Amino acid sequence: MPGVKNSVCPSSRSGASSDCAEFTLNTAWVKGSKEIAGLMLMTMEPEIQQNLENLHANDMLKELKTLFAQQAEQELLQTTRDFHSCKQEEGQSVSSYVLKMKGYIDMLERLEHPVTLGLAVSLILNGLRKEFDGFVQNYNMHSLGKTVNELHAMLKLHEQTLI
Repeated sequence: MPGVKNSVCPSSRSGASSDCAEFTLNTAWVKGSKEIAGLMLMTMEPEIQQNLENLHANDMLKELKTLFAQQAEQELLQTTRDFHSCKQEEGQSVSSYVLKMKGYIDMLERLEHPVTLGLAVSLILNGLRKEFDGFVQNYNMHSLGKTVNELHAMLKLHEQTLI
């Protein structure tokens, strides 16, 4: 029919097969982008959805990174501060204390700032109550080089001798 364009491709002039393939790819890309944006929006809190619903998936991702980068930095700072200042409290079991320290280690790893084994062990030993001074001195003298889990088991055994 004269004057009616192909509904799939924008033109029927020479070189149209190239234009048609490009048009088809672009249409598929736009459809895929809308589907991804929809899926992203479905996983968000309503307040965030409202601010991002008019964006394409790529722009939405950029906005989310900007939005949460500052929060992640603050969380990293606070977790690092808490980890370095954590001390075993009076009456707190050594197991409870070490599990709290492991929580900080795990959180720092999730924030993409893993802690070396040496630093983890040093901070755990440094935060123990005075009753563990003999244990710490013995551990350091013999350079035992244990994992955090092995240290945890050793500390639990030592704590039983203090009772």
